[in-house]
Amino acid sequence: MYWLQRLQEPKFWLLGIAAAIATLHLTLVDRISNAELFATSFLFWLAAGSLVWDKRHTLTLRSSATSSILGACLLGLVLLRSTSLPDSNFFLRAVPFVSMLGLCLLASGARKLRQYWKELLIFGLLTLHPALELLLQLLDLPTLTAKAATFLLWYSGVDVQRQGVFLQLPTGRVEVYGACSGLQSILQMLNISVLFLLMVPVRPLQRLWCISVAVLLGFVVNSARVSLMAILVAFSQKNAFDYWHSGDGSLIFSMIAVLLFGGFCWLAFLRSSRKHLDEGAQANG
Repeated sequence: MYWLQRLQEPKFWLLGIAAAIATLHLTLVDRISNAELFATSFLFWLAAGSLVWDKRHTLTLRSSATSSILGACLLGLVLLRSTSLPDSNFFLRAVPFVSMLGLCLLASGARKLRQYWKELLIFGLLTLHPALELLLQLLDLPTLTAKAATFLLWYSGVDVQRQGVFLQLPTGRVEVYGACSGLQSILQMLNISVLFLLMVPVRPLQRLWCISVAVLLGFVVNSARVSLMAILVAFSQKNAFDYWHSGDGSLIFSMIAVLLFGGFCWLAFLRSSRKHLDEGAQANG
């Protein structure tokens, strides 16, 4: 009887709807075999769920009829469009934001949307991904990556020459084109740094350092990957090249960048915060 009474509460229905939409979205993303989008979407859903759970006791769950109707319409549009099993990259990136907005309107109404600004910002980043890609393309990333990879190879003692976006080695050359420029790696690290800042309070200057280091790590680690692929081309290792270029090897470098960023955050922010907490506990004791 107790559970039946609890299940009649609106928050449990909202939780069920959120879980169903998250599952639907991840299933649709999995269909198009986009590992980067799936990993990012899974991480964003997990982070948003964690943020909502942490403040569940302080949320105002009261919505007006107008807000409820609007929220239901947004969710209905998402479900209706999903029945056609879309593979549009933009639609799949916009689904979490539109769904989250609809859930927020259902739960708390338009006047209390500020309660969910962090969650909406998280999914807003996913929606704005194409726009951020266009902005980064203005920086001529292929040329910058080629220069960085050339420096890494030269520093490692490899005889290399750069001709525009081509890395010329004695026995072969490799072109650094758009897909190898590190654009996706940079955006991935930018997203992860924003997630960290939303979940861990730091000072304004530290926020700037955090985002800058994340973006730099994404760029440098990808440049190291390009350097490795250039060496593999020089030694005619086609299978190894394909593995590090488009296989699971590319994901390994993404994991390396994330681990390095995690280590930086621990050393720069989390360790010092924990130390201060321990000192405060000892002083109170």
